Amino acid sequence: MAKEQMQPELFEALLHVINMETGSSQRKLEILFDSRGFFSAEQATRILYAFAIPSDKIRAIQILEPRLCRMTCVEGKDIIGAVSVHNDKLIVLDCIKRALTDCQMRIGAEYILSAFPFENDKMRAMGILQTVGSCVGDAVPAGGHQGYAALGGLYTQARPLVPQLYGSVAQQAKNIPGQGQIEIPPHAEPGVVPSVYTGHPSYAYPADRSYAQDRGYPGNRALETFTFPKVYPSGAPPLGYHTGAPAPVGFPGLSPTGY
Repeated sequence: MAKEQMQPELFEALLHVINMETGSSQRKLEILFDSRGFFSAEQATRILYAFAIPSDKIRAIQILEPRLCRMTCVEGKDIIGAVSVHNDKLIVLDCIKRALTDCQMRIGAEYILSAFPFENDKMRAMGILQTVGSCVGDAVPAGGHQGYAALGGLYTQARPLVPQLYGSVAQQAKNIPGQGQIEIPPHAEPGVVPSVYTGHPSYAYPADRSYAQDRGYPGNRALETFTFPKVYPSGAPPLGYHTGAPAPVGFPGLSPTGY
């Protein structure tokens, strides 16, 4: 049966009583210990912020440990951030590790590790997470479920002459996350419309329109290619496309005269 968090009205009343107790920090812990109900990650974070002394925060999270609801690593990171002492962060993680739902996923572990600034603390935090993790999914099954039959026979789910029900061990090992061939997208193919999916075989942009099509305002005619006459007029011979007559300057074709 899943644990249900304390009603907001009851929690606000409990938090108000804890905040109003200013004479003794021990009395605050007693109020928390005498309360009833389960706490969500947000509620547990607010309770830790109600205690000013670091040692009281540790005692508070130890009281809350069996009464925590299931939470994600993002929510667990907020609880760890409620304490300031680095070694206390590891103690808090050890208290909430059984309530984390996605600590075996890589993204979940990254959220937890991001709450620790030092490399040594990250390594210790990873060791704490591994105490509640299971690596059964990383193992490769050798065959199917088998049971002993009469006269030395076996009941098996595998087909005859196929001892590996789930395929060869080498092929199964390639399907384990992080193993096997790396899937690299192929090179882009021109003229193919790109896709929103990352595994699409092409990321090329579609062919763009030409300048004449893009700037072809109504009434404008396309530029005509200018051709030099074979027989030049009298005078000095042309020295090149831009130094001789009849188009010594400018861009040919912009005007009927060539200038």
